[in-house]
Amino acid sequence: MKLLSINQLGVNYHKKEVLKNVSFSLNQGEIVGLVGSNGAGKTTLMKAILKFIPPNSGRITFQTDIKNVGALIEHPGLYPFLTGYEHLELFLAIHSTEQEIQKVVHRLDLNEFINLKIKDYSLGMKQRLGVGMALLNNPQLVILDEPMNGLDPRANKLLRETILTYAKEGTTFLISSHILSELKKIIHRTLLLKNGTIEQDIQMNEVNNEEFEDLLLSYWA
Repeated sequence: MKLLSINQLGVNYHKKEVLKNVSFSLNQGEIVGLVGSNGAGKTTLMKAILKFIPPNSGRITFQTDIKNVGALIEHPGLYPFLTGYEHLELFLAIHSTEQEIQKVVHRLDLNEFINLKIKDYSLGMKQRLGVGMALLNNPQLVILDEPMNGLDPRANKLLRETILTYAKEGTTFLISSHILSELKKIIHRTLLLKNGTIEQDIQMNEVNNEEFEDLLLSYWA
């Protein structure tokens, strides 16, 4: 089932054409990587999907309510004198229960620091909490912009396992990352974004690791 469809999307930002004729769709339970060099338009595309930036042309169609979308864009917005747990409480939907918080804390192994104030968090701890906030309330679509920033190998493994678990339960992911060695371990498809346009949509089961790496090298050459 298609959860999100984007057709001929165009976005101008500060009078510059950042996205042009972007078209793709996301299916339920897919993990899709969004790959491109700095300035390719990845974050702008994610912000447009989330309605933070209005498009100049094209259409974004959800098969779910925008309230069922979780996101971590760039860096999580956190309050230094609140604890991690208090942040999760702030984001807990009215219809959800404390069990939803406990599920996120358990899956991302946040117990060791969830009751500390944010001012005492490392970058990696903030990233893990930010992902937890995005996963709260069982979203149908989760958009993650560079979620692996600041994570050590153990935390990266935990994040991969968490994303795979949610995807098996039907959650769709769109993930942007420059850490391709981690990203390719979990994604089903890769969208290659260059100069504001999706140039290739690659099914990962149709290429081996060497072919994928050669393709990326030629793409950035």
